[in-house]
Amino acid sequence: MTLRYKLRTLLILLAVLPPLLGVGWVKYAAWKAERERRAAIEREQERYRQAINAAQVMWWRNSPVTVAEVPQPKAPAKAGE
Repeated sequence: MTLRYKLRTLLILLAVLPPLLGVGWVKYAAWKAERERRAAIEREQERYRQAINAAQVMWWRNSPVTVAEVPQPKAPAKAGE
């Protein structure tokens, strides 16, 4: 391989690689931002679920209703009676 072809190859690489790397970097940045956005949403949902569960536990502990006061379902009436 002569010097002419090596130089031509180098110039082609210098012309092609920077735009390819730029496109790849932009896509990577968008992918990473989307991943971080989804992780933030999931963290917020988990905090919300924990708050709901804590509120339900507090309500149940402070509820004046006891298990004996909870109405029990009645047996279905038999046909013919």
